[in-house]
Amino acid sequence: MKTLLSTIIGLFISFTIGFAESIPYEFTTIDIPILGDSNQIAFPEDINDQEVILSNVRVNNLSEALIATPLKSKNKPFRSDTFSCTGVPFADTNAFSINAKGQIAGYCTDSPSEPAKQFGFIRNRNGKHILLDFPGADGTAAFGINDRGEVVGQFYGALRNDDGGALSYRFHCFVWDRGEYKQLDFPRDNTYVNCSSINNRGQVLGEYLTVTLDNETLEHGWFIYDNGNFILDFPLSLEHVGGPAISLADMNNRGQIVGQRSNGDSDWNGLLLYDDGKFYDIELPPEFAYADVRGMNNKGQFVGIYSVQVGIDPFYNSPIYEYHGYVAKPSTLKRSGQLVAR
Repeated sequence: MKTLLSTIIGLFISFTIGFAESIPYEFTTIDIPILGDSNQIAFPEDINDQEVILSNVRVNNLSEALIATPLKSKNKPFRSDTFSCTGVPFADTNAFSINAKGQIAGYCTDSPSEPAKQFGFIRNRNGKHILLDFPGADGTAAFGINDRGEVVGQFYGALRNDDGGALSYRFHCFVWDRGEYKQLDFPRDNTYVNCSSINNRGQVLGEYLTVTLDNETLEHGWFIYDNGNFILDFPLSLEHVGGPAISLADMNNRGQIVGQRSNGDSDWNGLLLYDDGKFYDIELPPEFAYADVRGMNNKGQFVGIYSVQVGIDPFYNSPIYEYHGYVAKPSTLKRSGQLVAR
């Protein structure tokens, strides 16, 4: 009889084999300075084709978005500009995606006190903005924007007490295009859905969780919604039953996706690239103790955070880590006919 544990082990082995081929990248440390605060750095959230980096920071106890524009100066590699959700007073602002035109998508709240409502937003390069409020929703968040200005994200509806837990009915994906909202749900009952990225092909990257009416996870997966079709090329994320997990971060105009594997062993854990239906390991520098992945541009560059061990705590005898941002660029180096990392 096949047990749940044996199924998990089988999936773990098959997916580990499926990720056997690796692809090299060149990693560069990116510690973004914050104007007026020499004790804090910003970590990258996304990067566009001009290598402008988007980040989030806290200023005067409020969250603000930060735009880091590269400069041709060794002493000052970036010009850093922060902004809050313009026109909304006292707004906590979080930004997640920047497109090739410099448009930014994120979300913000309209008040520092309760009850506050959450809005999605689009910020144009000239600083003007559009607030997004899905009709009838309790809150809206924008997570991805393509070069045509189309936006994807999530909205959540009102709480109910008649049937089921909140995950089973409240959270939905949306697509926004020139003032029009379209709801996008995974075609299964009692399923939470969130969409994080949209490219110029109109492909949408999304996550779903099918749950019981008590919010217990039955299935956790990822999809590409491609003009009416759901593509399910990705292994299920099995952390809810103690198995290996997978998380997909971003997708570009070429359909490439970057993501991360976790909750497994050393053969499973790490960063991944999905390209043209195939999965590849992303080789990390040996000094990296850990790395995550955030946003990706159309040149295949992506950003994230890594940690490196810098010592041992003498009292607890535990490792001490430093955290830095990075930009990873595809490498074309070869050695003995094989791709290698640098």
